[in-house]
Amino acid sequence: EAGTFLFDCGYSVPPEVWRTVEDPEAIDLIYISHPHADHYFGLPALLGRMWEDGRTRPLTILTQPVVIEQIREIVEAGYRGLAARFQYEIQYLAAAAGAEIEAHGAAFRFAATTHPAPNLAVRAEWGGKAFCYSGDGMFTGESRKLFAGADLLVHEAFAFETRPGHADIEGVIWMAGEEGVRRTALAHVSRRVRRAEWGRIERAVAQARGTQASAPEPGAVYEVGA
Repeated sequence: EAGTFLFDCGYSVPPEVWRTVEDPEAIDLIYISHPHADHYFGLPALLGRMWEDGRTRPLTILTQPVVIEQIREIVEAGYRGLAARFQYEIQYLAAAAGAEIEAHGAAFRFAATTHPAPNLAVRAEWGGKAFCYSGDGMFTGESRKLFAGADLLVHEAFAFETRPGHADIEGVIWMAGEEGVRRTALAHVSRRVRRAEWGRIERAVAQARGTQASAPEPGAVYEVGA
C-alpha cells in the first residue's frame, strides 16, 4: 500500500493541510516540482508545525538537487535554528528527468516541462493506479509520454491564451484526451480568468473529448482510479 504524498507546498497549502490532516505523522513524502515561491514557500510553516505537534517519524522530500539547498535556506530563514531541533529526520531524494525512484510503496518518474524555472512533472504509480502532476509549465513531448494513460492528471492551465512557460486551458484538455488520460483536473488557473471567463471554462470542460475534465475549487477531492 502506498504512503501519503503531498505534491508541492506553496504558501496557501499549510492551512489546508492543518484543516484536513490532524496527525503530524500522516504525510510520508513531499514532492516539490520547481523552485518558485508559490510551490515551496509553505514548507517552513508546515515542517515547523510537524515539529510542534510532535512528529518523530522521518519525512521524505523528493525534488531536484537545485531545490534541496534552497529548501534548507528558507526553513532556516523562516525559523532560525529550528531545523536543528526537529525530532524527526528529513530525508532528501533527488529527482531527475527520466529517472525512476521507489519510495513509500510507489514508483515515481519525471519529465521536464517548459517553464522559466527548471520544472519536473511527476508520475506516481502504485497498485495498478497512476497519478500525474505537472507542476508548472507547458507540456513537452516527454511529459506527454509521462502522462499517457494516467488515471488522474492534475495539470496547470493558466489561461486560454498560450503564455511563455505556461500551458493553456484548451490545450491541456486536448493533450490529455490525445494521451488517454482518464480524468484531468485543471490547476493554477489565473484568478482573473476564473472570475471573468468561468462560463468559457465550463464549456471547455464539458466539450472535452477523450478525458473527463474538470476545473476544481479548493478542497475538491478526487479518488485515483475511481
